[in-house]
Amino acid sequence: MTFKKKIASIIRYCPPLFKFGSKLYHKINGGFKSLSPGAPAAIEWAMEKTAEIHPDKGLGDYYEFGLYKGYTFLTAYRAAEKHGLTNKRFFGFDSFQGLPQVEGPDKTGGHFFEGQFACTKSEVKNNLLKHGVDFERIRLVKGFYKDSLTHDLKKELGKRPAGVVFLDCDLYSSTKSALEWLEGLIHANSIVIFDDWHSFTEGKNLGQQLALKEFLERNPSLVFEPVFDYDDNGRAFIVTKK
Repeated sequence: MTFKKKIASIIRYCPPLFKFGSKLYHKINGGFKSLSPGAPAAIEWAMEKTAEIHPDKGLGDYYEFGLYKGYTFLTAYRAAEKHGLTNKRFFGFDSFQGLPQVEGPDKTGGHFFEGQFACTKSEVKNNLLKHGVDFERIRLVKGFYKDSLTHDLKKELGKRPAGVVFLDCDLYSSTKSALEWLEGLIHANSIVIFDDWHSFTEGKNLGQQLALKEFLERNPSLVFEPVFDYDDNGRAFIVTKK
């Protein structure tokens, strides 16, 4: 466990102190970077693997849920260019207000709080533009997932399959909404990365693990094959079919 994790595990049982410490940490470490040091390498691997599986410019689009400042989204864009995935479109989904109200099983352990990881859409867009991103193949969708991830949005975006999915939305509720919306888009050879797979150490029926369990109950023909873990929390999967 990292020093940061040890401190967080001590102070999270005092919510006011935990919120203050979290905000202070992100202010001090306010640069343009990923909060998960291993996430960029995981995304790079996913794009390389996609190019290997689908050498004809790569099958499926990139879907990221939980952008924060946009660094991992930029990583995906650059990795796709590097590996010649020129047909891929990039969709980023975020409230741009931080996390929603933390309720139900997501309150377990005091890991997260409402408004955490907030960053405005304009700030994210500016970060991407500064680093040379062409928005012709990019769409940023604003809103809490329970409101923004609609059937009409799915139709509007063209219902193209998911090549790589990066889920950095922390909570069970948010991950559940994202996976429900992705039904029919996730297919054999999709790569799905959960950046918060181990965020809830209190049990498997919490967080992103619970959301995936429920998704697989609704989609029994799909199998999520674990490939590797990264940092303290993340896990990458390749999807197969029974």
